[in-house]
Amino acid sequence: MAKSQDGGDKTVDLLRKLLIVQLGLAGVGQAQIRTIVGGGMNDINAIVKLLNSGKRGKKANG
Repeated sequence: MAKSQDGGDKTVDLLRKLLIVQLGLAGVGQAQIRTIVGGGMNDINAIVKLLNSGKRGKKANG
């Protein structure tokens, strides 16, 4: 992508990352996430790895 993104590109990138997070939380495999969302496996790996590591902070009611 270009060095400076406009608002539309930032929005698309954010929505893509949110979709990866939601699919990861739902237990969808990384290969299937890549098929659905597209993009590189490195990006998906980095996000899903954080979800599985337990570094999400404390639960609100726990």
